[in-house]
Amino acid sequence: MNITVTLDDGADVELVVGELRRKGMSVDEVLGAIGVVGSVPVGGRAALEALDGVFAVEEDHTFQLPPL
Repeated sequence: MNITVTLDDGADVELVVGELRRKGMSVDEVLGAIGVVGSVPVGGRAALEALDGVFAVEEDHTFQLPPL
């Protein structure tokens, strides 16, 4: 499942990213403005939400517009 993790204000980004990886997240990008983007196995979201420094974990959604 592709997700975006928003960090708490003032969270130590490197520390939180290390914890996310230890909890099973595959980190694709660390984007200072929005947080961390990556993927986690189905059922792994709750472990990420419980980490100190994590504000929110949101599943990425894909949208497809019909052709013109």
